[in-house]
Amino acid sequence: MLRTETNRATGPVITAWSAVSPFGVGREAFERGLSAGHETARPPDTAEWGVVADAGARLVPDFHVREVLGKTGTRGLDRATGLVITAVRELLRDVPDIAFDGGLNTAVVLGTTTGSAQGYADLTRASFEGRRPQDVPPVAIPNMAMNRAASASAIFHGVRGPNSTIAAGRVAGLMALEYGRRLLIQHRADTVVVGATEEYSQARSWLEHHRRAGSEDRVELGEGSAVLLLERSEAEAVAAGRAVLAEVLSVTSRVDVNGDPAEALHGCVSASLEAAEVSAQDVRAAMPSSCGGTSESTETRVLTQVFGVEAVVRPDIGSLIGDTSAAASLFQIVALLCTAQRRSDDRDHLAVVTAVDPDGAVAGAVLRLLPVGR
Repeated sequence: MLRTETNRATGPVITAWSAVSPFGVGREAFERGLSAGHETARPPDTAEWGVVADAGARLVPDFHVREVLGKTGTRGLDRATGLVITAVRELLRDVPDIAFDGGLNTAVVLGTTTGSAQGYADLTRASFEGRRPQDVPPVAIPNMAMNRAASASAIFHGVRGPNSTIAAGRVAGLMALEYGRRLLIQHRADTVVVGATEEYSQARSWLEHHRRAGSEDRVELGEGSAVLLLERSEAEAVAAGRAVLAEVLSVTSRVDVNGDPAEALHGCVSASLEAAEVSAQDVRAAMPSSCGGTSESTETRVLTQVFGVEAVVRPDIGSLIGDTSAAASLFQIVALLCTAQRRSDDRDHLAVVTAVDPDGAVAGAVLRLLPVGR
Protein backbone atom coordinates (compact mmCIF):
# COMPACT_ATOMS: atom_id res chain seq x y z
CA MET A 1 0.00 0.00 0.00
CA LEU A 2 1.91 3.03 -1.27
CA ARG A 3 1.58 6.30 0.54
CA THR A 4 0.05 8.97 -1.68
CA GLU A 5 -1.78 12.23 -1.14
CA THR A 6 -5.06 10.46 -1.90
CA ASN A 7 -4.29 7.84 0.74
CA ARG A 8 -4.46 10.18 3.67
CA ALA A 9 -6.21 9.04 6.82
CA THR A 10 -9.87 9.99 6.70
CA GLY A 11 -11.20 8.18 9.78
CA PRO A 12 -10.38 8.50 13.47
CA VAL A 13 -6.65 8.31 14.13
CA ILE A 14 -4.37 7.37 17.01
CA THR A 15 -1.83 10.10 17.73
CA ALA A 16 -0.36 9.20 21.14
CA TRP A 17 -0.30 6.40 23.67
CA SER A 18 1.10 5.40 27.03
CA ALA A 19 1.09 2.37 29.27
CA VAL A 20 1.64 1.16 32.79
CA SER A 21 2.67 -2.46 32.51
CA PRO A 22 4.83 -5.15 34.09
CA PHE A 23 7.67 -3.51 32.13
CA GLY A 24 7.25 -0.35 34.22
CA VAL A 25 5.52 3.03 34.12
CA GLY A 26 5.33 4.95 30.87
CA ARG A 27 5.79 4.53 27.16
CA GLU A 28 9.58 4.26 27.19
CA ALA A 29 9.51 1.45 29.74
CA PHE A 30 7.05 -0.47 27.56
CA GLU A 31 9.10 0.05 24.42
CA ARG A 32 12.30 -1.13 26.12
CA GLY A 33 10.65 -4.15 27.70
CA LEU A 34 8.94 -5.23 24.49
CA SER A 35 12.08 -4.79 22.41
CA ALA A 36 14.26 -6.76 24.84
CA GLY A 37 11.60 -9.33 25.71
CA HIS A 38 12.09 -8.68 29.43
CA GLU A 39 10.98 -11.42 31.79
CA THR A 40 8.40 -10.01 34.19
CA ALA A 41 7.08 -13.00 36.14
CA ARG A 42 7.79 -13.26 39.85
CA PRO A 43 6.18 -14.90 42.89
CA PRO A 44 3.57 -12.63 44.52
CA ASP A 45 4.68 -11.45 47.95
CA THR A 46 2.17 -12.91 50.43
CA ALA A 47 2.93 -10.06 52.84
CA GLU A 48 1.42 -7.69 50.26
CA TRP A 49 -1.15 -9.86 48.49
CA GLY A 50 -2.13 -12.40 51.11
CA VAL A 51 -2.65 -16.02 50.16
CA VAL A 52 -3.14 -16.23 46.38
CA ALA A 53 -3.60 -19.09 43.96
CA ASP A 54 -0.67 -18.15 41.72
CA ALA A 55 2.91 -19.32 41.95
CA GLY A 56 3.89 -16.46 39.67
CA ALA A 57 2.33 -13.24 38.39
CA ARG A 58 3.38 -10.39 36.13
CA LEU A 59 2.97 -7.22 38.17
CA VAL A 60 3.76 -3.55 37.65
CA PRO A 61 7.04 -3.18 39.58
CA ASP A 62 7.03 -1.10 42.76
CA PHE A 63 3.53 0.20 42.12
CA HIS A 64 1.80 1.57 45.21
CA VAL A 65 -0.98 4.00 44.38
CA ARG A 66 -0.28 6.68 46.99
CA GLU A 67 3.47 6.54 46.42
CA VAL A 68 3.07 6.95 42.63
CA LEU A 69 0.26 9.53 42.60
CA GLY A 70 0.73 11.26 45.94
CA LYS A 71 -1.60 11.42 48.92
CA THR A 72 -3.93 14.15 47.65
CA GLY A 73 -7.17 12.68 46.35
CA THR A 74 -5.94 9.10 46.38
CA ARG A 75 -7.19 7.81 49.73
CA GLY A 76 -9.09 4.59 49.17
CA LEU A 77 -8.38 4.34 45.42
CA ASP A 78 -8.38 0.75 44.23
CA ARG A 79 -5.43 -0.55 42.25
CA ALA A 80 -7.22 -0.68 38.87
CA THR A 81 -8.10 3.00 39.21
CA GLY A 82 -4.58 3.93 40.27
CA LEU A 83 -3.14 2.15 37.25
CA VAL A 84 -5.27 4.01 34.73
CA ILE A 85 -4.85 7.40 36.45
CA THR A 86 -1.10 6.89 36.17
CA ALA A 87 -1.34 5.87 32.50
CA VAL A 88 -3.43 8.96 31.69
CA ARG A 89 -0.93 11.12 33.57
CA GLU A 90 1.87 9.76 31.39
CA LEU A 91 -0.19 10.40 28.24
CA LEU A 92 -0.93 14.00 29.24
CA ARG A 93 2.77 14.70 29.60
CA ASP A 94 3.03 14.18 25.83
CA VAL A 95 -0.24 15.93 24.91
CA PRO A 96 -0.97 18.50 27.64
CA ASP A 97 -3.01 20.70 25.29
CA ILE A 98 -6.05 18.39 25.33
CA ALA A 99 -6.87 19.72 28.81
CA PHE A 100 -6.21 23.40 28.02
CA ASP A 101 -9.92 24.11 27.53
CA GLY A 102 -10.72 22.61 30.89
CA GLY A 103 -11.04 19.23 29.20
CA LEU A 104 -14.56 19.99 27.97
CA ASN A 105 -13.91 18.60 24.49
CA THR A 106 -11.98 15.51 25.59
CA ALA A 107 -13.82 12.30 26.41
CA VAL A 108 -12.63 9.33 28.46
CA VAL A 109 -13.73 5.82 27.49
CA LEU A 110 -12.41 2.99 29.63
CA GLY A 111 -12.61 -0.76 29.17
CA THR A 112 -12.84 -2.99 32.22
CA THR A 113 -13.99 -6.43 33.28
CA THR A 114 -16.30 -5.48 36.14
CA GLY A 115 -14.31 -2.77 37.88
CA SER A 116 -12.26 -3.88 40.88
CA ALA A 117 -12.88 -7.46 41.98
CA GLN A 118 -10.94 -6.71 45.16
CA GLY A 119 -13.15 -3.68 45.82
CA TYR A 120 -16.27 -5.85 45.69
CA ALA A 121 -14.65 -8.48 47.91
CA ASP A 122 -13.45 -5.98 50.51
CA LEU A 123 -16.81 -4.27 50.89
CA THR A 124 -18.68 -7.56 51.00
CA ARG A 125 -16.33 -8.88 53.68
CA ALA A 126 -16.72 -5.69 55.72
CA SER A 127 -20.51 -6.00 55.60
CA PHE A 128 -20.27 -9.48 57.15
CA GLU A 129 -17.62 -8.61 59.71
CA GLY A 130 -19.19 -5.35 60.92
CA ARG A 131 -21.65 -5.20 63.81
CA ARG A 132 -24.35 -4.38 61.25
CA PRO A 133 -24.33 -5.01 57.46
CA GLN A 134 -24.16 -1.27 56.80
CA ASP A 135 -21.10 -0.82 59.03
CA VAL A 136 -18.61 -0.61 56.17
CA PRO A 137 -15.78 1.88 55.56
CA PRO A 138 -17.29 4.78 53.55
CA VAL A 139 -14.01 5.22 51.68
CA ALA A 140 -14.41 1.73 50.19
CA ILE A 141 -17.88 2.33 48.74
CA PRO A 142 -16.80 4.15 45.53
CA ASN A 143 -14.69 1.13 44.57
CA MET A 144 -17.92 -0.83 44.17
CA ALA A 145 -18.90 1.35 41.20
CA MET A 146 -18.02 -0.13 37.84
CA ASN A 147 -17.21 3.33 36.45
CA ARG A 148 -14.90 4.21 39.35
CA ALA A 149 -11.70 4.10 37.28
CA ALA A 150 -13.03 6.14 34.34
CA SER A 151 -14.66 8.83 36.45
CA ALA A 152 -11.77 9.12 38.91
CA SER A 153 -9.28 9.43 36.03
CA ALA A 154 -11.26 12.27 34.50
CA ILE A 155 -11.68 14.05 37.82
CA PHE A 156 -8.03 13.63 38.77
CA HIS A 157 -6.82 15.16 35.49
CA GLY A 158 -9.58 17.71 34.89
CA VAL A 159 -10.99 16.07 31.75
CA ARG A 160 -14.68 16.99 31.62
CA GLY A 161 -16.01 15.63 28.32
CA PRO A 162 -18.18 12.49 27.98
CA ASN A 163 -17.14 9.76 30.40
CA SER A 164 -17.98 6.13 29.71
CA THR A 165 -17.11 2.66 30.97
CA ILE A 166 -17.31 -0.44 28.78
CA ALA A 167 -17.45 -3.70 30.75
CA ALA A 168 -16.80 -6.51 28.29
CA GLY A 169 -14.06 -8.75 29.65
CA ARG A 170 -11.23 -9.46 27.24
CA VAL A 171 -12.87 -7.60 24.37
CA ALA A 172 -13.36 -4.44 26.48
CA GLY A 173 -10.39 -2.57 25.00
CA LEU A 174 -11.61 -2.97 21.42
CA MET A 175 -15.17 -2.14 22.41
CA ALA A 176 -13.90 1.04 24.10
CA LEU A 177 -12.02 1.91 20.90
CA GLU A 178 -15.22 1.56 18.86
CA TYR A 179 -17.18 3.62 21.42
CA GLY A 180 -14.56 6.37 21.22
CA ARG A 181 -14.61 6.23 17.43
CA ARG A 182 -18.38 6.80 17.44
CA LEU A 183 -18.07 9.73 19.84
CA LEU A 184 -15.73 11.44 17.37
CA ILE A 185 -17.78 10.64 14.27
CA GLN A 186 -20.91 12.02 15.94
CA HIS A 187 -19.03 15.12 17.13
CA ARG A 188 -19.68 14.40 20.81
CA ALA A 189 -15.99 15.09 21.49
CA ASP A 190 -12.93 16.40 19.63
CA THR A 191 -10.44 14.02 21.25
CA VAL A 192 -10.95 10.80 23.19
CA VAL A 193 -8.70 9.11 25.70
CA VAL A 194 -9.41 5.43 25.09
CA GLY A 195 -8.05 3.14 27.79
CA ALA A 196 -8.43 -0.16 29.57
CA THR A 197 -7.27 -1.35 32.95
CA GLU A 198 -6.85 -4.58 34.89
CA GLU A 199 -5.47 -5.06 38.39
CA TYR A 200 -3.86 -8.03 40.07
CA SER A 201 -5.40 -8.83 43.44
CA GLN A 202 -6.13 -11.67 45.79
CA ALA A 203 -9.76 -11.69 44.69
CA ARG A 204 -8.90 -11.84 40.99
CA SER A 205 -6.33 -14.55 41.63
CA TRP A 206 -8.87 -16.90 43.19
CA LEU A 207 -11.65 -16.04 40.75
CA GLU A 208 -9.41 -16.85 37.80
CA HIS A 209 -8.08 -19.97 39.52
CA HIS A 210 -11.56 -21.42 39.80
CA ARG A 211 -12.69 -20.19 36.40
CA ARG A 212 -9.71 -21.83 34.72
CA ALA A 213 -10.12 -25.15 36.52
CA GLY A 214 -9.15 -27.89 34.06
CA SER A 215 -7.90 -25.44 31.44
CA GLU A 216 -4.59 -26.13 29.72
CA ASP A 217 -3.93 -22.39 29.35
CA ARG A 218 -1.73 -21.36 32.26
CA VAL A 219 -0.46 -17.91 31.31
CA GLU A 220 0.33 -16.02 34.51
CA LEU A 221 -2.03 -13.24 35.46
CA GLY A 222 -0.77 -9.81 34.55
CA GLU A 223 -1.93 -6.28 35.23
CA GLY A 224 -1.66 -2.78 33.87
CA SER A 225 -3.33 -0.05 31.86
CA ALA A 226 -2.87 1.12 28.29
CA VAL A 227 -4.30 4.37 26.91
CA LEU A 228 -4.57 5.84 23.42
CA LEU A 229 -5.34 9.35 22.21
CA LEU A 230 -7.96 9.13 19.48
CA GLU A 231 -8.67 12.11 17.21
CA ARG A 232 -11.27 12.66 14.51
CA SER A 233 -8.96 12.93 11.46
CA GLU A 234 -5.40 13.28 10.31
CA ALA A 235 -6.05 16.88 9.29
CA GLU A 236 -7.18 17.85 12.80
CA ALA A 237 -4.26 16.01 14.39
CA VAL A 238 -1.72 17.71 12.14
CA ALA A 239 -3.32 21.08 12.85
CA ALA A 240 -2.76 20.39 16.56
CA GLY A 241 0.90 19.58 15.86
CA ARG A 242 0.65 15.82 16.35
CA ALA A 243 1.82 13.05 14.04
CA VAL A 244 -0.57 10.23 13.18
CA LEU A 245 0.50 6.77 14.30
CA ALA A 246 -2.42 4.74 12.98
CA GLU A 247 -5.87 5.07 11.46
CA VAL A 248 -8.76 3.04 12.90
CA LEU A 249 -10.50 1.59 9.84
CA SER A 250 -13.05 -0.60 11.58
CA VAL A 251 -14.01 -2.35 14.82
CA THR A 252 -16.60 -5.13 14.93
CA SER A 253 -17.80 -7.63 17.50
CA ARG A 254 -19.77 -10.86 17.67
CA VAL A 255 -21.13 -13.24 20.30
CA ASP A 256 -20.55 -16.97 19.97
CA VAL A 257 -24.10 -18.31 20.33
CA ASN A 258 -23.44 -21.71 18.73
CA GLY A 259 -20.58 -22.94 20.89
CA ASP A 260 -18.15 -22.47 17.99
CA PRO A 261 -15.64 -19.69 18.80
CA ALA A 262 -13.76 -20.29 15.54
CA GLU A 263 -16.88 -19.61 13.47
CA ALA A 264 -17.72 -16.50 15.52
CA LEU A 265 -14.19 -15.12 15.23
CA HIS A 266 -13.98 -15.86 11.52
CA GLY A 267 -17.26 -14.02 10.96
CA CYS A 268 -16.06 -11.11 13.08
CA VAL A 269 -12.76 -10.81 11.19
CA SER A 270 -14.57 -11.00 7.84
CA ALA A 271 -16.95 -8.26 8.95
CA SER A 272 -14.03 -6.08 10.08
CA LEU A 273 -12.30 -6.46 6.72
CA GLU A 274 -15.52 -5.68 4.86
CA ALA A 275 -16.20 -2.62 6.99
CA ALA A 276 -12.64 -1.40 6.39
CA GLU A 277 -13.01 -2.09 2.64
CA VAL A 278 -9.81 -4.12 2.51
CA SER A 279 -8.99 -7.75 1.71
CA ALA A 280 -7.13 -10.33 3.79
CA GLN A 281 -4.26 -10.21 1.28
CA ASP A 282 -3.66 -6.55 2.20
CA VAL A 283 -3.05 -7.33 5.88
CA ARG A 284 0.61 -7.45 6.93
CA ALA A 285 0.15 -8.23 10.64
CA ALA A 286 -2.50 -10.05 12.68
CA MET A 287 -2.23 -10.16 16.46
CA PRO A 288 -4.26 -12.59 18.60
CA SER A 289 -5.03 -11.81 22.23
CA SER A 290 -2.82 -14.62 23.60
CA CYS A 291 -4.53 -14.63 26.98
CA GLY A 292 -4.56 -17.63 29.24
CA GLY A 293 -7.98 -19.13 29.75
CA THR A 294 -9.21 -18.21 26.27
CA SER A 295 -9.45 -20.28 23.11
CA GLU A 296 -5.94 -19.12 22.25
CA SER A 297 -5.10 -21.97 19.90
CA THR A 298 -8.41 -21.49 18.11
CA GLU A 299 -7.82 -17.75 17.79
CA THR A 300 -4.32 -18.20 16.40
CA ARG A 301 -5.48 -20.94 14.03
CA VAL A 302 -8.26 -18.76 12.60
CA LEU A 303 -5.90 -15.82 12.03
CA THR A 304 -3.33 -18.10 10.41
CA GLN A 305 -5.98 -19.53 8.08
CA VAL A 306 -7.19 -16.09 7.06
CA PHE A 307 -3.92 -14.15 6.86
CA GLY A 308 -1.13 -16.74 6.65
CA VAL A 309 1.62 -17.78 9.04
CA GLU A 310 3.87 -14.83 8.26
CA ALA A 311 1.22 -12.30 9.25
CA VAL A 312 0.58 -13.64 12.76
CA VAL A 313 2.63 -11.27 14.89
CA ARG A 314 5.30 -12.18 17.38
CA PRO A 315 6.56 -11.55 20.02
CA ASP A 316 3.56 -12.88 21.87
CA ILE A 317 2.69 -9.94 24.13
CA GLY A 318 0.69 -12.20 26.45
CA SER A 319 3.76 -14.30 27.18
CA LEU A 320 5.66 -11.17 28.22
CA ILE A 321 3.16 -9.28 30.39
CA GLY A 322 0.69 -12.05 31.22
CA ASP A 323 -3.08 -12.22 31.01
CA THR A 324 -4.15 -8.60 31.37
CA SER A 325 -7.79 -9.48 30.60
CA ALA A 326 -9.73 -6.25 29.90
CA ALA A 327 -6.52 -4.37 29.01
CA ALA A 328 -5.15 -7.08 26.71
CA SER A 329 -6.38 -5.76 23.35
CA LEU A 330 -5.08 -2.24 23.97
CA PHE A 331 -1.71 -3.71 24.95
CA GLN A 332 -1.84 -5.54 21.61
CA ILE A 333 -2.38 -2.24 19.82
CA VAL A 334 0.44 -0.40 21.58
CA ALA A 335 2.74 -3.35 20.85
CA LEU A 336 1.86 -3.01 17.16
CA LEU A 337 2.54 0.73 17.32
CA CYS A 338 5.95 0.02 18.84
CA THR A 339 6.72 -2.40 16.02
CA ALA A 340 5.61 0.10 13.40
CA GLN A 341 7.85 2.78 14.86
CA ARG A 342 10.89 0.53 14.41
CA ARG A 343 10.20 -0.04 10.70
CA SER A 344 12.67 1.42 8.23
CA ASP A 345 10.30 1.60 5.22
CA ASP A 346 7.92 4.42 4.38
CA ARG A 347 4.85 2.32 3.58
CA ASP A 348 1.51 2.11 5.36
CA HIS A 349 0.77 -1.36 6.74
CA LEU A 350 -2.60 -2.90 7.56
CA ALA A 351 -2.91 -4.78 10.85
CA VAL A 352 -5.69 -6.76 12.51
CA VAL A 353 -6.13 -7.11 16.28
CA THR A 354 -8.52 -9.69 17.74
CA ALA A 355 -9.80 -10.55 21.20
CA VAL A 356 -11.72 -13.57 22.48
CA ASP A 357 -13.48 -13.80 25.83
CA PRO A 358 -14.27 -17.18 27.44
CA ASP A 359 -17.89 -16.08 27.89
CA GLY A 360 -18.36 -15.96 24.12
CA ALA A 361 -17.65 -12.39 23.01
CA VAL A 362 -15.21 -11.84 20.16
CA ALA A 363 -14.00 -8.61 18.58
CA GLY A 364 -11.68 -7.48 15.83
CA ALA A 365 -10.21 -4.22 14.61
CA VAL A 366 -8.44 -3.21 11.42
CA LEU A 367 -5.77 -0.52 11.75
CA ARG A 368 -3.63 1.21 9.18
CA LEU A 369 -0.19 1.72 10.72
CA LEU A 370 1.60 4.77 9.39
CA PRO A 371 5.37 5.21 9.20
CA VAL A 372 7.12 7.52 11.63
CA GLY A 373 7.31 11.10 10.42
CA ARG A 374 4.24 10.88 8.18
